[in-house]
Amino acid sequence: MKRALILSGGGARGAYQAGVLRYLEEIGYKPDIVCGTSVGAITASAIGCGLDARQIVELWKSIEVQKVMKYSVWNDFLDLVFRRFSPLADTTPLKHLLYSHLDFRKLRKNPIQIIITAVNILTAELVFFRNKDIDIEHVMASSAIPLIFPWQYVDGKPHWDGGIMANTPILPAVERGATDIVVVLLSPVGGVNMPLPRSRREGLERVFELSLIGSFQTVMSNLQYERKKRRRSPKGFFREAIYSFAEKENPEIRIRVIGPRTSLGFGSILNFSQVQADYLISRGYEDAKVQYGED
Repeated sequence: MKRALILSGGGARGAYQAGVLRYLEEIGYKPDIVCGTSVGAITASAIGCGLDARQIVELWKSIEVQKVMKYSVWNDFLDLVFRRFSPLADTTPLKHLLYSHLDFRKLRKNPIQIIITAVNILTAELVFFRNKDIDIEHVMASSAIPLIFPWQYVDGKPHWDGGIMANTPILPAVERGATDIVVVLLSPVGGVNMPLPRSRREGLERVFELSLIGSFQTVMSNLQYERKKRRRSPKGFFREAIYSFAEKENPEIRIRVIGPRTSLGFGSILNFSQVQADYLISRGYEDAKVQYGED
């Protein structure tokens, strides 16, 4: 049985993942594959660099907004006067923070398969980076939230946050034969019943939450459809990209989902503070304790 841990994107909500990791480590859960997007790519890379749950928790508790980004008045000026596209913030502090905590030499030697995603802005392609590829620029590219953070160049090509196209990257794990998959979401949409939006702001927030959960729901819908199809015809399973996986007669894939049961609020995305980190770490731990054993 091959285990995979899937870490979604969600900005400062990533502290929730640290709480989940603390619980998974306590019960002895060790993944063979870790796939991450955006802040999930940062967490995945931290795991690949050898950080344990305690160290990742401590890292989140030390994070403040100044250590992640700095607002650029100059960029606003360029955008307003010269109509030149400029992001809202400079993420040089985040780059320095990651450099001070992550040793990418350890990641390249780690037997755990680490896969992170980014989007090539010029070709609109979803790109996957693996242990042998990943360095600081790949992590920065995967976590470059469009419009807010600057795009990042990898091999001379501009990239944005992988969450634009696949905020919950399950397929790489399935392609590599994972049959026991734990997905950590940073949005409650799809897992709980939520009331109708009562204002435009709530409507916008709901649309944003749906964008975070969309790729996960799409994969799950396809998987359920192909499972039914497989029962009718042994020749088909999932998608052409993983037919070879099906040919090995693997058992049904088990996907367990851990995620917040109530809304975290739109403002939580960029709320890099110790107060929110403490809250989300605790919440991630408690949700994992309850949800991990659920079918």
